[in-house]
Amino acid sequence: MDNLYKGPEIKPGYLGKGTIVYEPISPLSLTQRLGRLRYACYQFCSSLIAILLMALSWVVSASPAVPAWLGYLVTGVVALLAIVYLTGLMVRRLHDIERSGWWTLLVLVPGINLPFQLYLYLADGSSMMNRYGTPNPPPGALVKVFGGLFWVWNVLVLTFLTALVFLQWWQPDWIAGALERLPLGSIPRLPVGQQYH
Repeated sequence: MDNLYKGPEIKPGYLGKGTIVYEPISPLSLTQRLGRLRYACYQFCSSLIAILLMALSWVVSASPAVPAWLGYLVTGVVALLAIVYLTGLMVRRLHDIERSGWWTLLVLVPGINLPFQLYLYLADGSSMMNRYGTPNPPPGALVKVFGGLFWVWNVLVLTFLTALVFLQWWQPDWIAGALERLPLGSIPRLPVGQQYH
């Protein structure tokens, strides 16, 4: 028997006249689109969970009753799952910008990986439907707070690192001079020519 009080089912998509029915957001999906703040928020949460799980495995494996290889195994599995999930987040972010997920391979290219990650944080996603689905619904308060803070932190760090890499490439003498002006002991010297026993 049909429920008379239930409205008609509306599938996610563009209904015309600027109206979009958003598809429900799933943090574990590897196929949906992902806006900038949700991308930063999901990265922060997944990285924090992975770090806590790895730290817990190290603490537990320090016990004499637990074999050391078990700690290494748990750490490896958590790290692998984190890499897969973070790669999926990048694919979803690229879908929001109307780019193919294959662009994630740019993370493996030295010299391009930092500007590419900065691009993922700064690029504006399409506000309407694209070939990858509907945009995200407006973010909630927690996504705005945690995603916003992590977004600002990552943009600042990636901008600094990108500038440092390009300065080292184009002006290595300038970087060497700046490092020499630092106070003694702030940068540890590498022991060259010493043998370790």
